[in-house]
Amino acid sequence: MIYDCRCQRPCAATQTDRNAMNRIVYIVGFVVIVLFILGFLGLR
Repeated sequence: MIYDCRCQRPCAATQTDRNAMNRIVYIVGFVVIVLFILGFLGLR
């Protein structure tokens, strides 16, 4: 029997889910950039 998960939950994420994901992506990107800068300055 094939189970279709699309019937269980709507595909479109709610606005709060999108805001939370965007916030997480921005925080991770900011941390990566800061670590890159600190590593670059540490090599000089």
